[in-house]
Amino acid sequence: MQEQDFPALYRSADDLSLTAQRRFFRALGLHLALLVVTAILSIVCIPHWSVAALQLLALLGVLSCSIYLFSRRPDRLWYAGRAVAESIKTLTWRYVCRAEPFQGDDAIAKSNLQQKLKSVVEQNKEVVQSLTNHLDAPQITDVMTQMRACSLEDRRTAYATNRIGDQLKWYAKKAAFNRKTSDRFSFALIVTNVIAVVFAILRINFIDVPYWPTDVLVAIAASLLSWMQVKRFSELAASYSLAAHEIGIIREQSLSPCKDTEFSQFVGDAENAFSREHTQWVARKDV
Repeated sequence: MQEQDFPALYRSADDLSLTAQRRFFRALGLHLALLVVTAILSIVCIPHWSVAALQLLALLGVLSCSIYLFSRRPDRLWYAGRAVAESIKTLTWRYVCRAEPFQGDDAIAKSNLQQKLKSVVEQNKEVVQSLTNHLDAPQITDVMTQMRACSLEDRRTAYATNRIGDQLKWYAKKAAFNRKTSDRFSFALIVTNVIAVVFAILRINFIDVPYWPTDVLVAIAASLLSWMQVKRFSELAASYSLAAHEIGIIREQSLSPCKDTEFSQFVGDAENAFSREHTQWVARKDV
């Protein structure tokens, strides 16, 4: 199943989450960059009003970013939108695979899914009010109906490939990316701090020199550390690696079920595992 084959509510929540995520990191990145610019301008020894004006503009930019991040809280919208999207994705896969609680008659299962989607909306009214995309698209798509009507073997194959395989690739890719990025930022932070220490030592020996870039390096180091803490590269690398190993085991198990009841239980257990990992991710982000 492709993204356009999922309920409109999922696609809208997914769009909202991705947009809020981009806005959050752009605002935070600009905030940290402007702090470094302010530190640089503080050591520029040019006796002209334009330097002070530029520093004022940079500080106003910092203030604006702070107000935006505090008042709009795009990070909260990012987490909440992702939670809604993942909840709907889980319901969708349960429905198309005829897994619990949608293993019965098609008409009853369709009505049950509609009620579940309605419950998601009612429990997340604040988020749903911000959903503006795909308003006229169907909640139960033709592809969902067609997949539900497929044979057990086709549903097993589709679930193993498009759900379990997709999750495994995503977690493995993210684990590798976060591990590499963590190493790079850690190296940059260490180098920046070493250079700052060197300048601090040189300042002792050359006390007559009025301007040193030590404060700028401290600002850069603080910005790097803040970015690493927000992104949590190291923590996510470990978490995603563990999730990838667990999903790899689930993928092996996906070949075992041979009856509808067994497959229904397997999908239920697998979706519970996916939901549990995502719930832990949201909890970590809210710390």
